[in-house]
Amino acid sequence: MASLAAFTFLVATEFRRSAESILTVQEEIERHQATGSQSALNQIARLNGQLLSALEKNEASDADFSEIQSAIDALYVRADHITRRLEAGASSTLYAKTGQGEGLIGDGTTTVIAIEALVALMDEALVAPDPIAALRAPELIQAIETARKASFQYLQRSTRLKSALMSSQTEKVLFLSRATLVFLAIVTLAGAVSLHLLRLEVLARKEREKAESRADRLAYFDALTGLANRVQFQDKVDEFLGPKARGALILIDLDSFKEINDRHGHAAGDAVLKQMARAIRDEAEVTGGIAARLGGDEFAVFMPTDDTDFLLGFCQSLLSLCAEPLEFAGTRVISGVSIGLTTTTQVSASIYSGYDQLMRVADFALYASKAAGRGRVTLYDADLERQMDERRTLLEDLPKALENDELEVFLQPKVLIGTGEVIGFEALVRWWRNGVLFNPAQFISVAEDSNRICEIDAFVLDRAVGIMADWNRRHRTSFGVSVNLSGSHFVSRDGLPFVSDALQRHGFEPEFLTLEITETVQLSRWDIAQEIVTGLKALGCKISIDDFGTGYSSLIYLKTISADELKIDKSLIDEIEGSEEARFILDAVLDLADSLRLEVVVEGIEREEQRSFLHRLGCKVGQGYLFGKPIAAAEALADATYSLPTLDDLPPANKARVPRLGAERGLADRA
Repeated sequence: MASLAAFTFLVATEFRRSAESILTVQEEIERHQATGSQSALNQIARLNGQLLSALEKNEASDADFSEIQSAIDALYVRADHITRRLEAGASSTLYAKTGQGEGLIGDGTTTVIAIEALVALMDEALVAPDPIAALRAPELIQAIETARKASFQYLQRSTRLKSALMSSQTEKVLFLSRATLVFLAIVTLAGAVSLHLLRLEVLARKEREKAESRADRLAYFDALTGLANRVQFQDKVDEFLGPKARGALILIDLDSFKEINDRHGHAAGDAVLKQMARAIRDEAEVTGGIAARLGGDEFAVFMPTDDTDFLLGFCQSLLSLCAEPLEFAGTRVISGVSIGLTTTTQVSASIYSGYDQLMRVADFALYASKAAGRGRVTLYDADLERQMDERRTLLEDLPKALENDELEVFLQPKVLIGTGEVIGFEALVRWWRNGVLFNPAQFISVAEDSNRICEIDAFVLDRAVGIMADWNRRHRTSFGVSVNLSGSHFVSRDGLPFVSDALQRHGFEPEFLTLEITETVQLSRWDIAQEIVTGLKALGCKISIDDFGTGYSSLIYLKTISADELKIDKSLIDEIEGSEEARFILDAVLDLADSLRLEVVVEGIEREEQRSFLHRLGCKVGQGYLFGKPIAAAEALADATYSLPTLDDLPPANKARVPRLGAERGLADRA
């Protein structure tokens, strides 16, 4: 009995010693994963996401750079942590028990080298003169991919190491279990302990497998919708694409998603995203496509075919499905999507270079869909390619326009509809590009996308204020001027310092400057916009809402902007003679303006019949080709085209508004 008890004791002791040793190694390997390879993969994915966000917008704010720097710093700390873990492991005898310790240390060292190389390249890019261009460098993209693959290899090595340990431990447990069963009749308690330890180990293994599965899903799937994320989508598309591969990339963007979040809350926004994801996934899977959520409200589908008829039918089906209303918390939430479609065969060989170019082209087609009114699909074709080439050329030439003084200010008169008397002007910008005069519709959207619009606005305002101030001083008149401002000025509390600078520099009275804010511009921060407008009005400037009634939310604009003037859009004037509805809307706008004591300016008057009709309605001030086309500022003020009156010619109402500025200020007389 004593020998049996001693044998049982030795068996139990050996089992405990082996289990503790292997568990110690497993814990060390798990630390490698949790604080090393897995964490590095997460930080690389975070960095990649920040870079893609900045590159898609083709710009990076201070917040974007801060996020990118934070990800770089986290990677640097992670590399240092892995290095210390590897140094501790190299001096330990634990890895020797597995026979794969050298491989784990080797993969970890490779990961550290790759991360340090990536951090060095990112640091150089962030301090480059043009960070956005530097962040597009192929070597930087390659460095990110190298670091990701090295970290993934490191994670795989540790996973295989754990599996080897589990196999070894299982064999040990089985051996000890069989030995215990032989003496089970005599040593019942020792057998019960062994079975209990075996159960605990099986449960621990299942928990580890679940954790690994969750980590893998987070790395390659979108948490909200369950669709493939951007990383997995690109990997799968890259695997499919080849020199002769034929496929199609479809980009899908939700329309008015911000408005859904603002009006119904983010929970409703998430519900809409889930509904869209289900519709897109179901349609894509039926036809063998790959669906993904790229981020925010943007989805993508890759189809292994270039049959345009089939693809257009697929996209039309998506438009219908995504337009179905969603019932959320007793409210009907209505959304929709815009779609950009391109195929590998439609992208010309001269610009096709794989996934990135295919994505860029599809994004341009999506941009065309949204610009055309949303809720539609646009196929990238030869015409769109020409537009894209022209847009790319405009983007390249636009920075030179200001440097080479190619922009010119034109003036369009504001007149009294009843008499045709000129009472002021609106400043418009034109671009002399390669000897051809471009109007704003041809380049302003490009200027907004390239972050040049603020410089152009400042140039136009300064030039217009200078010219009008000079004219008013020399002729003792009181003409005002209106200048349009982009919504880009209303996203930061820095305000519009160039407005006060121009007024002071040229000695122009603020009451004669009207700043127009186009209602079709969707202001992202109403609180900031209201704060900036309040500052401009305190300065003495007037505020006008341009294209009133055609934008996102007229009442919100009226409440936030506190305007002095409404400009009725030309599209409404074009219809007043033949549309009862247009006349009703115009009459309602005039009543609203009268109630709020707002001045009204009517744009787009091109025929005498329109002028007469508007005059009968009570409209006082108008603009349009009926009163003369916009011409260069210098010509407008020097030419007799508009018969500009002097102080003696002005009616009493205008004389009262003329500032008494005294003698000339030494400015050259250009009249």
